[in-house]
Amino acid sequence: MITLAAASLAIASLAAPSFAQDTSEPVPGAESGAATGVLPPDIDTTGAITTTAPPSIADVIQAVKATDTSATQIGTISAIGEVKVVKISELAGSATELQTALTEHQDDLTKLRSAVEANPALMAELDKKQVEVPRIVATEIEADGALTVYVQ
Repeated sequence: MITLAAASLAIASLAAPSFAQDTSEPVPGAESGAATGVLPPDIDTTGAITTTAPPSIADVIQAVKATDTSATQIGTISAIGEVKVVKISELAGSATELQTALTEHQDDLTKLRSAVEANPALMAELDKKQVEVPRIVATEIEADGALTVYVQ
């Protein structure tokens, strides 16, 4: 009798309907942020929803402070991933604080620009985007190999 009950339960579980997830509908809140001023969410590889804020002057200042490290990294890069160019004139934040950081890290900035000029793969990408090396104020290298170049 117990085996008959177990068999009935097993058959009932096999006959249960399965439901597929409808992926044709957009994720709630994922509408274009242009009209709302809100950034659309990104879904990372774990399925978590994240938003990517646009860079600010504070981000550039952090990148300027890490310019010595960036120069070393750029000197070792042989393959360039995505290159994003960000004009600092379009960012929110204190230009005075940025100028102070640039002044304090002038020697590192010179090293960074030299490293950029010495990297043929990076120079080819920057040429495509019409970026002049003397306009570079900082760079950030992402874990995926993408490079953000901040320019004046």
